[in-house]
Amino acid sequence: MASRNFQSLAAYKRIHINPETRRMTLPEPFYDALQLKDELMLAQVGEVLIIRNPQEMVTAETDLLSAIVEEGFSGQELIQEFAYRKAQQEHRLRQQVLQEEDSESSAQLQIDL
Repeated sequence: MASRNFQSLAAYKRIHINPETRRMTLPEPFYDALQLKDELMLAQVGEVLIIRNPQEMVTAETDLLSAIVEEGFSGQELIQEFAYRKAQQEHRLRQQVLQEEDSESSAQLQIDL
């Protein structure tokens, strides 16, 4: 399983959201860092929004599915195991984000993908 480190509040910027259209402009450094093209994945964890590159998520899910197949799962068991492990990953991500939100330190946040 891949692991990435994110510096807590290493880069942040206040941006304007148009209240009529609910649109915002993502600053170029953030856009470039996520290697975005024409879409992104957005998730809410508590009061935190997580923005991810959709291709990164596809790659992570493909790796997860490959590992499950290599372990010998097939058919309905494969589907159930994939759903279970994906839920576990999302739960770990949620817990890590919420822990970081509670922490006042500037330690790194490690997220297992």
